[in-house]
Amino acid sequence: MSQPLRYDPPISNRALILRPRLLAQLQDRFHYRLTAIVAAPGFGKTTLLAQAVVENALSPHGDDKWLTCQKNDLALSYFCSGIFAAVGIDTPPAESPREAALAVAEAIWGAAPEHVALIIDDIHHIGPDSASGQLLAELVAELPRNGHIVLASRPPVPPLTHRLVANGDAMVINEADLQFRSEEIAEFADLRGVRTDLLSTVGGWPALAELTATAGRQAVTGYVWEELLGPSSSDRRQALELLVTVGGADDEIAAAVLGRRLSLEKMLDGLPLVVRSQNGWWSSHGLWQSALQDQVDYDWAVAARRTAAAVLRGRRRYHEAMALLLDAQAWDEARELVVDVCEVFTPLVPVDVLAGWIRRMPPEVQQTPEGLLLAAMAIEPSNPAKAEQLLKSALSAAEGQPPVRFACVNALLLIAFWRGDREQMIALTGWLAELAAAGHAEALALAALLRSLLATDPEVVRTEIASAGLIANAPLSPVSNWLLMHIVLLKLGDPAGAEPLARRTLALAPPSLRPVARSGLLESLRLLGRSAEAEALLPDLLADLNSSTVLCSPELVTTAVVMLSLTNRDQQAAELIHSLGPTLRASPVVWALLARALADAYHAVALGDEDRAVAVLREVAGSGLIRSPAVLQVSPAALPLIYVLVPRVREHWDAAAPPGCFADTLRVVQALVDVRENGTPARVRALPLTTRRIAGAQLPVSWATELAVALIAAGRADGRELLDELGTRTRATLRRLTGSPAADIAGTARSLIRNIPAMPAYRLRLRVLGPLRLERDGSPVVAPELGRMRVRHLLGFLLVHRRTTRAAITAELWPDLDERSAGRNLRVTLAYLQNLLEPDRAEQEPPYFVRSTGSMLELITDECLLVDADEFDRIVEAASALERQGAPSAALAAYRRAIALWGGDFLADVTEGASLELERDRVRGQFVTIAIRAGHLLLAHGDVDAALVLGKRVLGVAEWSETAYQLLIAAYLSAGDLANAMTLLRRCHAMLRELGVNPHQRTQALAQQLREQQHGRPARPGAGHSPPVRRPAGRDDIGEPNLR
Repeated sequence: MSQPLRYDPPISNRALILRPRLLAQLQDRFHYRLTAIVAAPGFGKTTLLAQAVVENALSPHGDDKWLTCQKNDLALSYFCSGIFAAVGIDTPPAESPREAALAVAEAIWGAAPEHVALIIDDIHHIGPDSASGQLLAELVAELPRNGHIVLASRPPVPPLTHRLVANGDAMVINEADLQFRSEEIAEFADLRGVRTDLLSTVGGWPALAELTATAGRQAVTGYVWEELLGPSSSDRRQALELLVTVGGADDEIAAAVLGRRLSLEKMLDGLPLVVRSQNGWWSSHGLWQSALQDQVDYDWAVAARRTAAAVLRGRRRYHEAMALLLDAQAWDEARELVVDVCEVFTPLVPVDVLAGWIRRMPPEVQQTPEGLLLAAMAIEPSNPAKAEQLLKSALSAAEGQPPVRFACVNALLLIAFWRGDREQMIALTGWLAELAAAGHAEALALAALLRSLLATDPEVVRTEIASAGLIANAPLSPVSNWLLMHIVLLKLGDPAGAEPLARRTLALAPPSLRPVARSGLLESLRLLGRSAEAEALLPDLLADLNSSTVLCSPELVTTAVVMLSLTNRDQQAAELIHSLGPTLRASPVVWALLARALADAYHAVALGDEDRAVAVLREVAGSGLIRSPAVLQVSPAALPLIYVLVPRVREHWDAAAPPGCFADTLRVVQALVDVRENGTPARVRALPLTTRRIAGAQLPVSWATELAVALIAAGRADGRELLDELGTRTRATLRRLTGSPAADIAGTARSLIRNIPAMPAYRLRLRVLGPLRLERDGSPVVAPELGRMRVRHLLGFLLVHRRTTRAAITAELWPDLDERSAGRNLRVTLAYLQNLLEPDRAEQEPPYFVRSTGSMLELITDECLLVDADEFDRIVEAASALERQGAPSAALAAYRRAIALWGGDFLADVTEGASLELERDRVRGQFVTIAIRAGHLLLAHGDVDAALVLGKRVLGVAEWSETAYQLLIAAYLSAGDLANAMTLLRRCHAMLRELGVNPHQRTQALAQQLREQQHGRPARPGAGHSPPVRRPAGRDDIGEPNLR
């Protein structure tokens, strides 16, 4: 079956009988790890599965996901892409069967408490010993308890089934089960309007029953197919021959092949063993293939496949188009399709699929220019040197074939780009120019982009990207889109112009290009000073980073490390560098070591270790790249790092200012060096108005602090604004600057440090999830101030609001007092609080934790004051991000860390204050939500005991929560404790009656599951989610009325 029938069950062309006995068996697919339906063609495997999906949609027992296998699924990447799409994973295919299986298992686990059945039809297309077969075996082994696999296959039974059947984890439905029983024969005969005795000789074979009922009495002669088609019109027969020949078609393909407009629905109406999709794609059963393949005219079949392939090629359905061309041995069109797939730097299909195409081509085709191109693209990522040889051979042999030469030049350009071979890229630009002169429009656009990439003069770059050829070629290919964004951002220094290009690239890019597109958008926003927006992209960029994406795009690591350092996440930056360091060392890309050095150096400066940063950059100082603005194409962070830490290259930067926004960055960095080395702040007076934005978004915090001090010393107001933005992280640098030999700098630093609170030598931990507790360096604080209710209330109010007005505080704490009295009380209470938090602070020193600016008060919570509620919120946010990324195992670990922090309601011993009560409700609700989610994940993972403990804890916090009851009932059911499950269900029903609300569908489902287990049905090995009640129950052994 073709792509339109890949992710949805087919729709039958004729009315079918329902087979309740088999549907009841298949209903148990949500109880077994594996269900296998194994039978020869014509026994109704796909029909039965399609009916089961429809029935489940009416009364859900879980969520069905459908995948129909094809011959291409022998290639791991194709099968992996199919399974990923079926379960909703929107990432490139994994590199190994195990990685893919783990990703799919995680996605299914993430659906808990919902049960998920992944139905894979026609699994016989992949062998058990293939990489795709290994993926399937690994997936079955790694399934969570809410995950189930359903396989439909021709004999023999898949090997992975036997052990599971022996363990009671699998169910097999075979040919004997699928045969029509006598009552089904009678029902089917009635549906088709024939006598039952007409079907007495079909032996229970559903397909033969269908054909015999349609062909009439003559079927017994053995000429069923002739009888079916004999009276048919030529149009009907041609339509069926079309489906048999090309594997499936819609009206457009049928019109192209048959040469006239027509409706397949009218032509195939009533014909047995033909199915369709919802979008009008038709396909025939394999039995028609067996019956008609020898009757279809060979020349007509070849022409039909070639015509259908042309339509599919126009739709960019390259896999199916090539399969038809290979079947037709249409080598000319196959070679043209190779060019289509391979002409944009990297192939549009995975390399293992390309390798499969090569194997099906005869030697004489493999030696054509297109065959050599195909072979080169199949090995380019793993063996670029060999690929280059093949590409040069193909280019030499492709005289007079502009499309082939263009594709070869594209691929050679990528290899030259990886190597940083400028001479080769210039030579290839010449080839592109020749192709453009011959009328190749895409070559004209790519040549303009490449010339702009190689140009050193920004005006030339602008001229090239504004060329008529480039503009006329819209829309560009995905790679050209990215290249244009890269040039505008890093060659022209125009982040404002690059931002919309980056957004367009990210929106249109295939999965393989999304990481570099996202990185380009992040850098555009950072250079524009929109740090918050840039930071918002960081989680997704970090999720993109793995050995595959970093191997040929090492600059992604630099982008991530710089952003992590700017947001004070140095430990995470260190972990990233450590984990991806081996990949960077193995990268074939010439700038990989420089990207690693820049990431290391920026991280070292952020930690205050400039000596290490200098040593790291010294290792790559021999590269001519660091003396050129071209280094900005690796990372914009290169400019400040190299200029400040590698003095001998400064003259090269000073001689010619870099383009666009980088010119202002250079001026800022030059002024910074002047201050650092000469102690003269005068130069900063002439800095542009964008200095604060540049320093905050591009310089490490310590350097930005030095610049802020110089700005203040020079009388510029933006220096103080910059210092305020940087916050308390500036103090260590300010203390160092008080010893500067430059009097202006030292004096300014001393003045500033008096107003910037000293970081305490101790660490406070404030526990507010439950009764208020304060610890200093791990020891409980026992102080009389803690016993004062107003002190606890004030601290709670500041925790909720962090920065607020004195008036707002007095309105909350002393609403009945006049302004003067309330203000006096606030001053006294604030003094108590300051003494509690900083008992050793000298009177003349500014407070560190609670700061006053005019009418404002602000509570500072950083590494010196850790608040369990803040940590709780951060962990929950991180867990939510992990869930969105499809990593429920990591999310569960995070949820459990957050749950461990919960000691009770927020400030449970502070009984006054409306704002505290609102915060209490918010945090409690968050705890209940994540605890229930964690409980369902634990159940899906098989950890019933932990889920029970958690369920009891949640119900103790949220006695009116129906979802809390559902979790605990599901846990008891999974444990087989029916008595406690019944008790909880009755309590839940009583609570709902008291509230006057009806039970949720899931509560009804749990009631149904309890009934089933009471009547001897085994417990479902899953997360406790069961089908809703499908029939009125009346009063039953649970003692509850009908709940529907």
